[in-house]
Amino acid sequence: MDPSLVIYLARHGQTQFNCEQRFCGLSDSPLTVVGIEEAHRNGRVLRSRILAGQPLRIVSSPLARALETAGIIRAELGRAKQPIETDPRLREISFGAWEGLTIGEIEARYDGAWERRQANKWTYAPPGGESYANVARRVSSWLCEAHGPLLVVTHGVVDRIIRGLYGGMSIFDICQLPEPQDVLFQLKAGRISTL
Repeated sequence: MDPSLVIYLARHGQTQFNCEQRFCGLSDSPLTVVGIEEAHRNGRVLRSRILAGQPLRIVSSPLARALETAGIIRAELGRAKQPIETDPRLREISFGAWEGLTIGEIEARYDGAWERRQANKWTYAPPGGESYANVARRVSSWLCEAHGPLLVVTHGVVDRIIRGLYGGMSIFDICQLPEPQDVLFQLKAGRISTL
């Protein structure tokens, strides 16, 4: 990992599925009014931290909710013409057959599966989906190549894993990290700060 790497890390804003407590994964759900405001808030915070001409690459998950969030932050930075790069390694975990379902619906359709996942999030994969370990392999590959000051817009599980890998955390601690949508994290000089 590049020791001079600085990452401003944001999760996409609140979506309709988030409000309904549904697993989104690789599916998409539109940002809510609250989600749009969260993205504006994160853009304003980032604008207060960086200089107008300071180099900053913008990299996003290719999923629409992350791209929309990245576009809002980019506008707040006054960089409307700057390209947003995408990287498929930053896409959310696939929940497979669980996508679009609530926890109650998962429990009703897949006997004992939710409890098995809660007991071991790191290696458990829903039917047709990914485990945290699967996601960590692709995120680790991305993180090893990351360079320069970056704004990264991604998803809850990926956000957790980026912070955890950067901070050298245990797999247990990574799985327990919060997944806020209304804060920006700064990863710099081996430290993780909340902005």
